[in-house]
Amino acid sequence: MNIPDFSGIALGVPSADGGADEWRTALKDMFPTGIPHWETPEGIAVKPLYTGRDLEGLDFLGTYPGVAPYLRGPYPTMYVNQPW
Repeated sequence: MNIPDFSGIALGVPSADGGADEWRTALKDMFPTGIPHWETPEGIAVKPLYTGRDLEGLDFLGTYPGVAPYLRGPYPTMYVNQPW
């Protein structure tokens, strides 16, 4: 059995968005008519790739759990301290 040598594989230069632009380009090449969305049983469309751009404009990200308006749960630790 041979151990594969991965040292010759070019990994590229990391980008600030984690390579999301490359993924978008690849997905557009794979699906020229439009990138398909997966739909949950509740009818919510789920994109195949989410990035930091999807978080822009969301006003509730600065909230904390256990602090009103309780968007992240009523307790700061939630179930972390539970024995199960």
